[in-house]
Amino acid sequence: MSIRSQWCEFDKEERKYIKKRDKDKCVICKNKGALQIMHIFINRSHGGRGIRTNGCLGCIKCHKIIDNPIGVEQNKRSKELLEFCKQYLIDVENINFNDDFIDKS
Repeated sequence: MSIRSQWCEFDKEERKYIKKRDKDKCVICKNKGALQIMHIFINRSHGGRGIRTNGCLGCIKCHKIIDNPIGVEQNKRSKELLEFCKQYLIDVENINFNDDFIDKS
């Protein structure tokens, strides 16, 4: 596994914490089946870290809409869902969102 992949991947402890914090269900639709951890503030393709303040649980359907929206309606919905997840993480993790939040190194 490359260093970048290790940086982006959620390790075992982070996964366990996120599952417990999100009550083992999608934070958007509350579905309990086929869950994945979604990168929220900085996505994986842009080097988003696999840490609890950048991830939350989502079902396959919600994750797909956020990551790969198709068409105008899904594109609009994707932005809404992403904003919902960002606000969720800000609230539950008490994130002080400012310029220092993003590691520029």
